[in-house]
Amino acid sequence: KRDVYVVTNFEPHHNHQLVTPLESPYLRCNRVVRNSDLAQAVAMRRALVRTCQTYEYMVDQCGGYLNVGFQIKDLYNKLDASRREILLDDDTEAALSYLKAKGAMDPEFFCKFSVDEENRLGNLFWRDSTSLLDYIAYGDVLIFDSTYKTNVYDKPLVLFVGSNNYRSTVMFGCALLQDETFETYKWLLETFMASMKDKKPISILTDGDEAMRKAIDDVFPMSNHRLCSWHVSRNAQNNLKDDELVRNFQACIWEPFALDEFEKKWEVLRERARTPKQKEWLEMMYAKSDSWAESCLRGKFFGGMCTTRRVESMNKYVKDYLRKGVKLFECIPAIDRAMLRLRNTTAKDGFNAKYSTPVLKTALTKLEQQASLIYTHRCFVLVRHEIESCSALIHDNVMHNFGGRVYVLSKYGEPHNKWTCVYHGGEKIRIQCGCRKYESEGIPCCHLFYVMKCEHLTEIPPALIMKRWTKSAQTDTCREFISKGEDSTKEVVEMA
Repeated sequence: KRDVYVVTNFEPHHNHQLVTPLESPYLRCNRVVRNSDLAQAVAMRRALVRTCQTYEYMVDQCGGYLNVGFQIKDLYNKLDASRREILLDDDTEAALSYLKAKGAMDPEFFCKFSVDEENRLGNLFWRDSTSLLDYIAYGDVLIFDSTYKTNVYDKPLVLFVGSNNYRSTVMFGCALLQDETFETYKWLLETFMASMKDKKPISILTDGDEAMRKAIDDVFPMSNHRLCSWHVSRNAQNNLKDDELVRNFQACIWEPFALDEFEKKWEVLRERARTPKQKEWLEMMYAKSDSWAESCLRGKFFGGMCTTRRVESMNKYVKDYLRKGVKLFECIPAIDRAMLRLRNTTAKDGFNAKYSTPVLKTALTKLEQQASLIYTHRCFVLVRHEIESCSALIHDNVMHNFGGRVYVLSKYGEPHNKWTCVYHGGEKIRIQCGCRKYESEGIPCCHLFYVMKCEHLTEIPPALIMKRWTKSAQTDTCREFISKGEDSTKEVVEMA
């Protein structure tokens, strides 16, 4: 008979029980991760969903563990295999190929790398055209810091960041370094400058690394250099170990004392220092007080920034997308995704500034209304606060001197605090204040608004409107940069 099986021999030692229908999904031949499952897992991984959570989501979609078609270990293995397939000859070549592809799509993309003695990747820097435009508009204050080691090669990641007209963080460039020496930082800063058309920043904020400081002094000798106030304060706690000393030292960090008053405060600190270690540390900090004391830095533009907090916040953005031991070809796209997330926030801020109007609150309606039309929302809130604060001011005396009127102001309830403002009328109105808040932060102080009120001005003088805080900051600044004859391609002009 056909189609009939005949048992000729039975060997019980090389056999096993047949699986039940409920157990069949665990057989290797029945565990298959389909391409659609893999694509979904990869997409969810890019969106910061862990693989174990992705598997649970797939189980929920299919109605149970027996219906999903594979085990969680199979998904991990498939993802690992797909990662290995992306590699061409090695990890570095895959990363450089990714950057080369970005350069092919972006005419102003910039990338530069160096190799070590063994012909391995040493340092790597890159930035795109959006970062260039951001730096042209907001590169007057540069914050950079080397962060944690984010990859399997333990290369330090350096982020160049700043603040835009919405007072949000913008990224100017990224770098992976082989070490943190003076030579490496110098190479990085020179490369950064070459990528930014040699536009130098007015001020720089760092955490105080000695090699970094020397490289900054060498490459940017004319830029103002400020140490992160938070790091300086933390170092004070670690070295002074005396609550009263620490409080007095922190007052020297944050308070805008006059220089003679700062010297008096410092003498008190010296007298209260008891141990040789405290005295030695205080002398060392006094020698570089021009890079951390508010009294010495007042009048130098830092845009209201005194810490590297923006780099720390960028670390949080990047950390969300990076995992310990991540490959180089995964690290760079992850950083790009973090930048896209930042830029989406900036785009939303721009939309809100364009299509919404803040509520007016003060009695100086015309000045406040003009400020609401010129400044972005967050800057307008700061300006409005200064307008509100001018109601508590009193002018003790008005003198005619220096070719204009000199107002001597005090605050209600604090007659010992005095501020001097000089008003110059004419076609180009100028007002200067001794507190130097405008020079330091770019926001007119309450003393300036008080003088505007006394002079019956209905508009903020153009000399007191810093362009980088206005709604049209990027467009106007890029147009000026291009009109100076800088080497910019047609594509960049169109983007600007």
